[in-house]
Amino acid sequence: MDTTPPHSDYGWLDNAALATGLGLVLLGLVVMGVFETLLGSAHFTERVPGLGVVVVHTSFTPRLRAHVIAIGFLVLLAWGLSRVGRAILGSLGTRP
Repeated sequence: MDTTPPHSDYGWLDNAALATGLGLVLLGLVVMGVFETLLGSAHFTERVPGLGVVVVHTSFTPRLRAHVIAIGFLVLLAWGLSRVGRAILGSLGTRP
């Protein structure tokens, strides 16, 4: 039976990138979503001169949540590209 961990070739940079990227995605999706649900996601309208009626959000804006999730995905993309680059460089170095 093989007792090696499934990702024994991961270094501290891999672990940090995965934790940061996945943490940001989970923060934007789950934590902010649950917080918004528990808060009740209060919305109300306000009359603004020249614009008419505007819906005002009192919780997290959708743009903030989208940016947090996008930054998480960008971190994961950078990590994936670095893994691919390291694999390519490693295979080039082992050829005779």
